[in-house]
Parts: sequence; structure tokens; C-alpha cells
Amino acid sequence: MRLTRIFTDAPLICNETLELPEAASRHISKVLRMRPDQRIHVFNGRGGYYSALITAIGKRSVTIVPLEFFAEQRESSLEITLAQGISRGQHMDYTVQKAVELGVTKIVPLVSEFSNVHLDRDRAENKLAHWRSIIIHACEQCGRTRVPEISSPMPFMDWVGGVSHGVKIILAPLAGNTLKEITAMKPAVTLLSGPEGGFSEDEIANAVAAGYRPVALGPRVLRTETAALAALCAIQVLWGDLG
Repeated sequence: MRLTRIFTDAPLICNETLELPEAASRHISKVLRMRPDQRIHVFNGRGGYYSALITAIGKRSVTIVPLEFFAEQRESSLEITLAQGISRGQHMDYTVQKAVELGVTKIVPLVSEFSNVHLDRDRAENKLAHWRSIIIHACEQCGRTRVPEISSPMPFMDWVGGVSHGVKIILAPLAGNTLKEITAMKPAVTLLSGPEGGFSEDEIANAVAAGYRPVALGPRVLRTETAALAALCAIQVLWGDLG
């Protein structure tokens, strides 16, 4: 039987008692209705996971004891950075969640010319905390033992003008190139994917000047929440661990 997987940012040491964070404790006690002496898997994003025993369940806390460490790794052979134009509400949430399942290493939310979402400082911080929560839950669900990084939202030009690694790709529906035409593969990929309105011509031109290769995903125009995920699937099939 598949055991419940829980993330905690705390150090994990075999046979040492640990109190789980409130949100994880509430999920175990209120949602899953688990009881003392049941087993879970717990991980802290540093690689591998632990088999742990629930020793006590209170109103707002759950105490566990890690018993055995397993050095299992489920990370992609590619270091993939997804620089994603911020889309509205559930569209962005879906992209973040599925990108984690598809093995990305880092997600960078971008504010671009056609973005329909405008974030002030407080709202940006709330969104970032929300996306981090989605990432953690996705890791718990899909079996990853390392938690992808997500950066604070940043302007498109700040990102393009900075340092990025490996093969650099920007999704552009009118591009004449496809992913299959990229042969000089490196162990790192940076993927630029647009918001609902896509990237402007100026943004694409600036990305190309910075070394990004414009790529089309086929004859159909894909929605923002589809485009990045379709590209990630193709990248993992061509060069990663979905082959």
C-alpha cells in the first residue's frame, strides 16, 4: 500500500522525535484521520526520504519518529528552468503543479508585456507563498525528494538580460523551428513560455538577441497552461527521463 508522503523543512534524524508543521499535522489528523502507530513517508527536500511512525496526534500537532532512511532519487537528468509568463489564477497554479510533476528544477514567474496579472509587493509575496505550497504538495504527490525552487516574480527583460544556463528556448507559435531541430543538447535547459497573450514581437526579438532559440510546438496555438507543459513533456522525451 502506498504510504502518505509529508514534507517538512526540518532536519530528519532516525529515532529522534519530531513535531510536524501545523499544516501537515492538520492534513494527517483532520483530512486523512490517521492514528498513532501508523506509518508515513517524510522528506525534507535534501534528497531521499524516511519511513516514520506517528507517535502522537494532538489538536494542532502530530509527532513522528523517523525510523529508516531511503536514498531514493527521482530527479530528472536535466536541469530545467521554466521561466513562465504569469497567467491568471488557476491557469498559473496548474502550470506550476504539473511542471513540478514533469521534473523542473526551477520556476521563474515573469511579468511580460501582455501579462493580465499585475502584482504589487504584498500580493506578489502572497502569490509566491501560494505557489510554494503548490510545489510542495506536488512533490508529496509525485514522489520527488527535492523541492524545486521558485523565484520572486520579475520583469521579462530583467530575466532575459541575466545569466541563464544550457540550451535556451522561447516558445513562439510563428517560429519556423521545432524542438527536434535542436541537436546540441546540454544537461541544462531554460524554457521561456508566455502568458495568455503570449510574448510580444519585441520580447521575442530581445530573447533571440540574448541567445534564445524560438520554437513552435506544432500547427495549433496552445493555451498558456498547455504550452509550457507540452514543451516540458517533449523536452523530457527528447533529452530527459521520459524517453
